[in-house]
Amino acid sequence: MKAIKVLKNNLSTDITTIPEIVKDNHFPSLDGLRAVAIMLVILYHFGANHFLRPFHILINGDTGVNLFFVISGFLITTLLLKGKMAHGQISLKRFYLRRALRVIPAAYLFLLVMILLNAIYKFGITGRSFAAAFLFYKNFPYQEEPFLGHFWTLAAEAQFYLFFPLLLSLNTKWYTVVLSVIVIAVPFISILGFYHVHFLFGNAFIKQATQIIMYSFWKGPFIILIGSLAAVLLFKGIIDIKNNKYSYLLSFLLLATALMISSKSFVFYTPYVCELGSAVLFVWVILLNLDKPNFLSTILQSRVMTKIGVLSYSLYLWQQPFIGNHVWQPWLSAFAGCSQATLLAVKLLMVFALALASYYLVERMFLKLKLKYE
Repeated sequence: MKAIKVLKNNLSTDITTIPEIVKDNHFPSLDGLRAVAIMLVILYHFGANHFLRPFHILINGDTGVNLFFVISGFLITTLLLKGKMAHGQISLKRFYLRRALRVIPAAYLFLLVMILLNAIYKFGITGRSFAAAFLFYKNFPYQEEPFLGHFWTLAAEAQFYLFFPLLLSLNTKWYTVVLSVIVIAVPFISILGFYHVHFLFGNAFIKQATQIIMYSFWKGPFIILIGSLAAVLLFKGIIDIKNNKYSYLLSFLLLATALMISSKSFVFYTPYVCELGSAVLFVWVILLNLDKPNFLSTILQSRVMTKIGVLSYSLYLWQQPFIGNHVWQPWLSAFAGCSQATLLAVKLLMVFALALASYYLVERMFLKLKLKYE
């Protein structure tokens, strides 16, 4: 009871200081973690499991997306709280301008290119599908499709931007309480739904609500909230990672464990449970790599990893047209007879070339403009 009382008091306390580990303006380790995330997504989508299956190892692309989400929730909430500490309040206007300048230009460039290709090659992408991508509601409902399906993640991010920073700006205490309730309730409902517990499906309204939680809310917004809640708990002093004598190897082991349990080749893999576990482990990986240099942070802060991390958004946008072999991809027709290894290498070269062009010709220009609203 005493522990619960202490936790309750800590949850309700005001934030008065910025934690030492997040005082910097840039975190190279997070760029490196973004590189891990995007390579998980790309390698999964480009068929790397074909080469890994003999070793009983399978990459899960959703794990990479979830790592992106945890980083995003943690970093955005951290920046908002630092802004509140510096200026006495959160400027939602500046926040939304920064997010728009970060997300929209590169995303809309991709969509405009796809409109042109759709007109030329008759892919059959509908106007409704383009509208859902342009307006960031591709995850309601969640839609799998060859060329625009990945916009569900951008939709999830946009919906987080729209609602939760507003709540955070109004009341930090209630933000913490609301997120804590969500982080407890959503996995509980999702796991019960996965096992088809009767009371969740006996009523049409409850069934619909359960399916929205399991498929639309879980895939994106919920995982982002785990990262966001971690940031708030860090600022409130509830999470404390100081003086961890095992930290040099711990973050590497935690990352390896998170990747292992979220792989569908894991012998005890259970949907929702393993995804939740890996997301929580990702939080600790982030915190440990912000705290002090360690084995993993040395890798994450290497030049190659940070460069890939900086390109990760553009890479994510442009990898989608190269997914799989079951969809007609005219840009790969010249390589139709090649081995899977050659095709994988060609896809990687093409997507990196497109990402570099997108970043240096479009994205970087708007990122410089974004700095005016920091």
